[in-house]
Amino acid sequence: MANKFTQLNCAACFLATAILALTIAAAALNWYQYEEEYQASTVDTTATPGKDTINYTRVYWSLEGATVEARSTQAQSETSTFSEYDSNDAAFKIIKIAQAFTLIALIISAILALILALVFVDAIRNKLLFIAGMTVIRMALVFLGLIVVISLVTAFLGLLGINDAFSDDIPSCQMGYCRRFRDTVDDDLGVQTFTDQTGTSVTRFVTRSVSWGPDAGWYIVLACIPLAVFLALLLIVNKFPIPVDSVTIGEAL
Repeated sequence: MANKFTQLNCAACFLATAILALTIAAAALNWYQYEEEYQASTVDTTATPGKDTINYTRVYWSLEGATVEARSTQAQSETSTFSEYDSNDAAFKIIKIAQAFTLIALIISAILALILALVFVDAIRNKLLFIAGMTVIRMALVFLGLIVVISLVTAFLGLLGINDAFSDDIPSCQMGYCRRFRDTVDDDLGVQTFTDQTGTSVTRFVTRSVSWGPDAGWYIVLACIPLAVFLALLLIVNKFPIPVDSVTIGEAL
C-alpha cells in the first residue's frame, strides 16, 4: 500500500506543481487581443507576388492593463503604450474576476504541492496523521483540489463576458470584439495610392485583416482544468498508509 501511495502521491505532486507553473505563466501573459493590419501587394501581375505590412494596430489585454502597439503607414518604428484599467469600466471587473480566481488557483496549487512533497517523508506524514487524523487530512486535500478546479473554471468562463463589457464601456461600439468573442475578417480594399515609409508615393493593392479573441493566458487556464480535475481525482483515491505505530497499538485513524 505504501508503494501505491508513493506512486499516486508523486503523480499528484507533479500535477500540483505543473498547475502552479502554468497559472504563474497565465497571470503574466495576455488574455485577450485585437489586431488590425493593412497589407499591400504589387498591382503588376508580372512581378513576384508578395505582401508588405504597411500599418497595423494591436491591442493586448493582460490581467494588469492594456497594451496598444501601432505603426502608421509613414512611420518606420512601432509605438507601444501601456495603460492600467479604469476601475469604473465593466472590462475592469471582468478582468479582475479572471485575475482573482487565477491567483486563488495559483496559491492553493502551491500549498498542495508543498504538502504533497512533505508527506513523502515518513516522519512528517506520520506526525500529521497522529495530529489531525487520516480522514481530516484527506478531506482537506480533496477540498483544496476542488477549490483549484472551481477557481480555474471560474477564471476561464469569466472572460467570456468581456465582449458585453466592451459594449458597456464603449457606447454604440461597432468593433468586432464588442459583438463576438472571437473572429477574423478579411477585406480587399482595392488599388490605392499612398505614401510609404520612404516618403515615396506608391500604388498598391491593399487588403485589411482584422482578428480578435482570447490570448495565451486564457488558453493556459483552459489547459489547466483537466489537470486540476485529474489532481482532484488522485487526491480522492489516494489513501495514506497507516503508520506502523498505529498498527502496533491498534489505533484507528
